[in-house]
Amino acid sequence: MKFLKFLMRFCYQRKVQDKLNITIYILVGLLLVLAGAGIASVFYVIHRRSEIRKASSEAILIIDRAKQEAERIITESEIKIREKLLGEEQNLERQWKAKRKELQKLEADLDSKEDKLEKLSLKLKEDALSLEAREKKFKEENDKLQKLLKEAEDFARIHRSKLEEIASMTSNEAKIELMKLMENDAKKESARIIKKIEESARDRANNFAKFILMQSLEKVLPHLSMDSFVITFKLPNEEMKGRVIGREGRNIRAFETITGVDIIVDDTPETILLASHNPLRREIARVTLENLVEDGRIHPARIEEFYIKAIDSVEEHLLGVGKEALYQLGIHKMHDKLILSVGRLKLRTGYKGNLLEHSMETAKIATYIGQVLSANVEVLKRAAILHEIGHVEDQIGETNPILYSAQLARQFGESHSVANVISHLAKQMDSTILEARILDVAEHLAITVPGISSDDLSKYIDRLDNIEKMVLQMRGVDRVYTMKAGREIYVYVKPKEVDDEYTLWLSKEIAQKLEQEVRFSGQIKVQVVRETRHIDYAT
Repeated sequence: MKFLKFLMRFCYQRKVQDKLNITIYILVGLLLVLAGAGIASVFYVIHRRSEIRKASSEAILIIDRAKQEAERIITESEIKIREKLLGEEQNLERQWKAKRKELQKLEADLDSKEDKLEKLSLKLKEDALSLEAREKKFKEENDKLQKLLKEAEDFARIHRSKLEEIASMTSNEAKIELMKLMENDAKKESARIIKKIEESARDRANNFAKFILMQSLEKVLPHLSMDSFVITFKLPNEEMKGRVIGREGRNIRAFETITGVDIIVDDTPETILLASHNPLRREIARVTLENLVEDGRIHPARIEEFYIKAIDSVEEHLLGVGKEALYQLGIHKMHDKLILSVGRLKLRTGYKGNLLEHSMETAKIATYIGQVLSANVEVLKRAAILHEIGHVEDQIGETNPILYSAQLARQFGESHSVANVISHLAKQMDSTILEARILDVAEHLAITVPGISSDDLSKYIDRLDNIEKMVLQMRGVDRVYTMKAGREIYVYVKPKEVDDEYTLWLSKEIAQKLEQEVRFSGQIKVQVVRETRHIDYAT
């Protein structure tokens, strides 16, 4: 197109008048245009063919790559399949070998059993032959014996007839007379022998019993320390006493309510007293107060927080006490619950002294007696140290504490023999089990050692415990604290189970029960508390 415009412009400038020339020029231009178009088409076709050839080569490369990738994938798949088949083959081979070993073992067992059966069969045959020989020999000897008996009877008949002729008595008369004489002599001799044996046995038994008692009492020295109902707590200064008391005594009231222990504040400087008949509560209260004084921040919420921590601390300490007691007695492998109960015996006063010391003394005495009498010492030691743990449990109902101790021992892994020996202590009749008799004697010796006498104290503790147990069995009761030497009873009920009207009825019911079932002088104040707490946290 540019060339045509140029030609026309050229013609116009030259002012070519000759139309023929113009036509020729136009035709020449058209021819030139067509030639240019043809050349362009040729170049386009050549370029297009080169692109097609390039695309074909690329397609061939892609196909080759795809073939190579496919071959690689096929090769990898074949390798994986071969590996899997090889693994399965190896697994089957291992299983086959294991089965083969089992079959070989079974064959060996069968062979050994067949050998045993063959040996047993041979032995049975030998025994049968031996039995036949013995029967034959027995029959021969029996025939000989029958022959001898017949000869003896004949000889006795001849001898009896001759005696009758000599003594002018029949054989029956002579026999009766002889038997009478022999019977009288035998009675006299047997009576003399029996009397001699009885006297000798009685003397030996008395001497042996005295020997055992003296050895046991010499080796066991009872500790006669009496736990007081009151703990004296030393404060660092008078200011701390004021903090313990709190504003208008609120800290003391909160402390008594939470711990169930009385706080007595007197004029003694830097001293307060913790009073309770329950040694466990007393110890927990002491640890709680000790931590509060060390912390310095004393208020009702802090008291409750330290009280919960003190419970865990005291239980951990008592667990250590129980382990130490068992170690001293040489007792191993006992359940932690039983070890904790043994440790709690240290805080319990009974039998005019500390129950742990009483149990250990009983165990030592029973051990010495058991060694002399060849009894099961291990059973004796375990039964002796566990026979009082029923007294430290709070809710045992009407169950005898000794029987409850046996139940706990059986429940937490002790043998039937140990539980049986413990349970026999609660029975009124004498046991036929040697270990139970020894434990009964050992406990009696541990209780009645000279120098121990305080029945009133034990009865007083039992009375307070019985009051708490009686109230604790009533519906809805959560905790019971007997305080002020038994003059006040704090009863905490479960708020979700009872309402306020029930607390009014419960206080009257408890008062009536105390009047009917408990002997006391003066009056007992009953306080029933129903407390509802709602706790939330702001963050």
